[in-house]
Amino acid sequence: MIRTHNWIATTGGPHLLIADEQLSHWQGIDGWRDHRDPADQSDYARACRVTTWLGSVACHKGRAVVLSGDAGDMAWYSNGQGDGGSLVQWLGVDDERLIEPALHTAQLRDLLASSDAERLEFETGASGAMWLTDASERGSDLRGNHQALALRPGSYLAKAAYHCSAGLSIVVREIRRISSPPDKAS
Repeated sequence: MIRTHNWIATTGGPHLLIADEQLSHWQGIDGWRDHRDPADQSDYARACRVTTWLGSVACHKGRAVVLSGDAGDMAWYSNGQGDGGSLVQWLGVDDERLIEPALHTAQLRDLLASSDAERLEFETGASGAMWLTDASERGSDLRGNHQALALRPGSYLAKAAYHCSAGLSIVVREIRRISSPPDKAS
């Protein structure tokens, strides 16, 4: 099957969504020993301890969003407005063309609006650019596949839910801008 989106794989650990301004500070597996050991404070170990679909860990002067909970490649489906979209995790998909229509169904909208959906607020950096990558990668030396998401700067709300329909099994992390950065007084 031909894939039309840029699907980001990992080496088995979680995906990471990190602001461009924080990227060079992410050390990935540098210093990693064992994520089950709470004394291991490497970036990758801390990311691996997140077991939910949405979590965050400290990185330099900010936070990085950890996308964990299931193994599967992930792709960005922008809403085309620069203020959101969906990160879709491929669990079982018969045909990639089934994904886009599923993102606009009442069933998925209800799942994401339910109290069972995971939620996480996060900030972009001043540029708004966010990187989707494997959490094991060093931000200053990305070698695996990765993708920059062009978002408007501000605060965002991510909601995550599992969606299953005929020929389709995915985790959807919907991302929507909830506020712009405060204006700087001149």
